[in-house]
Amino acid sequence: MQVSRPTLFRRAMRRFSVAWWAYSFPLTVLALAAAEYAQEVREAAASALMLALAVLSVAVTLALMVFTALRTNDLLPHDDPFSCPPLAR
Repeated sequence: MQVSRPTLFRRAMRRFSVAWWAYSFPLTVLALAAAEYAQEVREAAASALMLALAVLSVAVTLALMVFTALRTNDLLPHDDPFSCPPLAR
C-alpha cells in the first residue's frame, strides 16, 4: 500500500505521524524472512541481503524511536484534563 501511492507517501512525510511506525513492522518481518532464507541457502548474496535488511530495520526503528520521543508533545492533546497544570509561583 505504501509503495503504490508515492504522492500520498511524500505528502505524509512532511509532518511526523505515529503512522510512520507502520513502515517498521513489514521491514522487520522482511529482515527476519531474509535471515531464515540465508540459513537455508547459505550463499554470500543471501547473507549480504540479510545483513542489509537487518541493519536497515534497526536504523529505521531507532530513528522512529527518536522522532517519536522528540515529537510526543506535538501528538498529545493540549486540553487533556488529566495532564498536570504548570506550577504557579
